Amino acid sequence: MRKAAHEVSCYLTQAEARELREEAAARHLSLSRYLRQCLLHYRAITAGADGGMRQLSIALSDIEARLARSVETQSKRISALHRELQVLFAMIDRFAFILSVHTPEVPEELRNAALAAGTRLYHNWRSAVMELTESGASIDSFNHLNESAEQQTEPEESNESSGDSIGAAR
Repeated sequence: MRKAAHEVSCYLTQAEARELREEAAARHLSLSRYLRQCLLHYRAITAGADGGMRQLSIALSDIEARLARSVETQSKRISALHRELQVLFAMIDRFAFILSVHTPEVPEELRNAALAAGTRLYHNWRSAVMELTESGASIDSFNHLNESAEQQTEPEESNESSGDSIGAAR
């Protein structure tokens, strides 16, 4: 230790301390010597001939801190969206499996007609989805559509004579 040297302490997170140790090791310096050089370099930058350099340095530090917080926030939002997307993928996969298990195979003589009808229905469905997504429809819009569809089917069901599908087939 130098004769006129004074010990200075500060608190760092574990990640900050680890990064500083790695940077010191990369420069083949002790942590103490590396931190001293960093502090002296910072002092030289901020103690320039004019106060403008100090103000610029402080402003840049503030901007850097805000950017770091913003990146962290966006990273958390992206992680949450990724988890939700994984749930949707699992739901679609399960739906495809259940649909495959419960859909009977189409007889050979009806396959061309089934393919044509399925293709038409699929294109209609895709068009409806595109229309909803391009118009910026929200979940409330979908719920409103579902309620409208349910209200339209209720009068038809009440016109049946026996009230159930087995009775209506007789």
